[in-house]
Amino acid sequence: MDQKSFYDLLSRYENGNCTEAEKLWVDKWYHNLNSRNFKDLSSTALEEMQANTWLNINNIERKPAPTLKVKKLWPKFAIAAAILVAFFIGGLYLTNYNHAEQSFIDENSNLSLISKTNDTDRPIIIALSDESTVTLKPQANIIYPKIFATNKRMVYLKGTAFFSVSKNPKRPFYVYNQKLVIRVLGTSFWVKSSTDKLPAQVAVRTGKVQVEENQKNSLFTFSKEKLAKPILLTPNQKGVFSDHKLNKTLVSKPIPLAEAYNIPTSLSYNFKEESIKEIFKTLSEAYGIEIKSDNEQISTYTFTGDLSKKGLYEQLDLICGTISSKYYIQGTSIVVSNKN
Repeated sequence: MDQKSFYDLLSRYENGNCTEAEKLWVDKWYHNLNSRNFKDLSSTALEEMQANTWLNINNIERKPAPTLKVKKLWPKFAIAAAILVAFFIGGLYLTNYNHAEQSFIDENSNLSLISKTNDTDRPIIIALSDESTVTLKPQANIIYPKIFATNKRMVYLKGTAFFSVSKNPKRPFYVYNQKLVIRVLGTSFWVKSSTDKLPAQVAVRTGKVQVEENQKNSLFTFSKEKLAKPILLTPNQKGVFSDHKLNKTLVSKPIPLAEAYNIPTSLSYNFKEESIKEIFKTLSEAYGIEIKSDNEQISTYTFTGDLSKKGLYEQLDLICGTISSKYYIQGTSIVVSNKN
């Protein structure tokens, strides 16, 4: 059922020309709406309700009319209000997905906006007017001004992209997507929009970024208590958004800070009878990640081996293998333990 058909249903209902099945559904739906408190619903529940509303409206056309007669329970004005509310909620299913994007476009209506989609099978690089660059993954889309505003720089992303942002403290850089708003001054980081299988994510390579929930991702207004608390991310950290919560963890492949910033380093990963405590200090300094043990005995062990050409998690696998320990990620830290 499209919007015109729904208005036809409204007109027929008010004129008494509906089928009994249509009258029954409207009366039942109004009763359900009247008993719900939208402010107490989660975003998932609201989305399910929106989808079910539109599905129920469409199912009216396919269900045979029952012979049961239903007594009208409310005056015409109440019934009309019920239908309008039902149509409003049903319509959200169609409009909610693009609400954050449309809000971004409206906010930047005074600028000349460009929309670019990567229709190739390989990443493409887009140069922005402030000398920042965006590496756009296949099928990703970005909306950006031809020339940024004087006070801030804003882009809207759908899909996955890597940003390398030029430093300009007087003009902070913002990346918007359906779920998140990322604020940076000058850094490089990955942004991944949410999908049916994966939540929205931000992974930092250099610099710092602040991540918060995009309050304009829905027509519903949520209380501050229900919105995710903003988080600050540093190199090799990742923010994951799900159900109005932002959690900090580590990226899947941490890289040394010297490599990320392209600067020389004097750190060596070739250890000879080095204490585990000192090795943890070296690795923590190299990656900007806290590495600790939950047992003082572990710090007394020593390790010999060359870890120069291995990633952090592989380095830890080799160290833990020699001291009969294991490691796990706890927030943005790594804990080495000899407990079973």
